[in-house]
Amino acid sequence: MLRPIDFLNAPCFALYRLPNTGKVYALSASRADEVVGGIDRVGEREGFFIAPYDAAKYPPLFIPAEKSARFNGATLPNELKQLSGYEESDRELYMNDFAAVHRALCLGRAMKMVLARRVRLRLVAYSLEMLRVFGAACKHYPHNYIALWHTPQTGTWLTATPELLLSMNGERRCQTMALAGTMLGNNDKALFLSGWSRKNIEEQRLVQQHIFHVLGDFGVPYQVGRLHIVPSGNLLHLRTDFSFPAPQSIALLLDLLHPTPAVCGMPVRSAKVLCAELEHIDRLYYAGYTGPVAADGTFSFFVTLRCLHVVDQGCDLYAGSGILQASTADEEWEETERKLNALRALLPLFG
Repeated sequence: MLRPIDFLNAPCFALYRLPNTGKVYALSASRADEVVGGIDRVGEREGFFIAPYDAAKYPPLFIPAEKSARFNGATLPNELKQLSGYEESDRELYMNDFAAVHRALCLGRAMKMVLARRVRLRLVAYSLEMLRVFGAACKHYPHNYIALWHTPQTGTWLTATPELLLSMNGERRCQTMALAGTMLGNNDKALFLSGWSRKNIEEQRLVQQHIFHVLGDFGVPYQVGRLHIVPSGNLLHLRTDFSFPAPQSIALLLDLLHPTPAVCGMPVRSAKVLCAELEHIDRLYYAGYTGPVAADGTFSFFVTLRCLHVVDQGCDLYAGSGILQASTADEEWEETERKLNALRALLPLFG
């Protein structure tokens, strides 16, 4: 009988748990295929799809399910293990990036930009047990999509994200969401829409408008849910759900939805160019998307947020926040700190 750890010993693997479920799915393969042309070219194969933030720099990949199994998530190791190490400060670099981004916004080069951070944890005694980290993420973030994957092309990544990019069920019905805005869950005001700031409401509205435009261009009839508040660990976000029949080309729809204004900015094309110009980091697979694909063509793809990338003697943590003209550097720094804390909680350091 296959165990979860058996999958982690394969050349390529993925473990994932969908939001609000207790089942963990695992698959492995001897290789990961580069996918030219997007999800439409995967064919009738079960597996795990991995898309980078910028497909012009890194190829989308597909791990076919040569071996697969399902496990009860509660049986995974999930007790947090203290690690010996330290965190490298990136505050000066972030402040420099913020100043450049804010200047671009004031000059009218974009309406909104999402500025990313990368924080490196240096582990002195390197003993990062990724199955344990995955199990802890499943336990602590029941409402999020949790995924752990590895390929020779990407290395090892883990995400605990609240954001669905696109899914399609057996009736070829699709779902997506506009998710933006962030407040701490221990703030009583955040439990009501009236307690959210104008800046948070505007961020969510921009993402929602982007989806309106994309679906309108496709000419598909869509249904829109009400704006509501959803939890992600100790944070809260604003969300609007969309449902619609699948268009003929899923790959084209994904190209128009990704990257969303929630990870890039508005207008998307201008903001993406500015992010590449002004950020000092390479996002790699942060702010891309991943998810399972079934043999019948159904899938669930989630944006790669609240993620970490295993590197030599440690790991890189990623987070970002939406910058408007009204934003301040200290407030945006604190927002990224709150998001990074979701990952730091899984990797407690002493030293």
